[in-house]
Amino acid sequence: MCGRFGYTLITLKDGTQKWIRLVQELPEFELEKLDSLFKTLQGTENFPSGKAPILLRSKPGYEVKEAIWGIKPDWSPKVIFNTRVEKLFSSNVWRDHIKTQRCIVPASYFLEWKSEKGTKIRYRIQNSDKSNFCFAGIYGKTDSDDQSIWFTILTQEGNSLMKEVHNTGGNQGRQPVQIEEKDLEAWLDPNIKEETMITKLIHQYPSESIQAFPDAEEPLLF
Repeated sequence: MCGRFGYTLITLKDGTQKWIRLVQELPEFELEKLDSLFKTLQGTENFPSGKAPILLRSKPGYEVKEAIWGIKPDWSPKVIFNTRVEKLFSSNVWRDHIKTQRCIVPASYFLEWKSEKGTKIRYRIQNSDKSNFCFAGIYGKTDSDDQSIWFTILTQEGNSLMKEVHNTGGNQGRQPVQIEEKDLEAWLDPNIKEETMITKLIHQYPSESIQAFPDAEEPLLF
């Protein structure tokens, strides 16, 4: 997955713009809080090391928090903003987080750059039914501030469409993990800690469930 995802703004009849509400599937969730948080963001796209809203389980229900996309451990030369599902339980870095600190990262779309004849074309990927993504994520507290948290988005091997679009870069051919509507509550439940139960919530979605098309941006020359 490339390091970019975003939200869709809609224009109302009176000319004002409003965020499309995300994660409508959770009845206990305060949608107004998410709307108000979106309005504080700069622009409609998120970049690594920037801040974005994530959804957590809290007592007694759910909570939206603004978190930093990515973490930079001392041993890493770069910010890590994606986590491979294949390494979740074998890595000392991610093992504890996947058991008790799972989150949902809402998005309307994500972006990838496809290599085509010496240029990179930006592609926008969204669900075919226009529903919003509920990306699987993990989170933790930053070292500098107990009140600040970071998150990463989980990735998996891509379907045939994603392998065609995401055909360049160090993580080519991968896609972000989506959590299905029926599994949202279980994914956010910190009481579910067994590896077998967690992995059952991670599914690979087929090519026909998403659509990818060139986005309105100038191609990049190599």
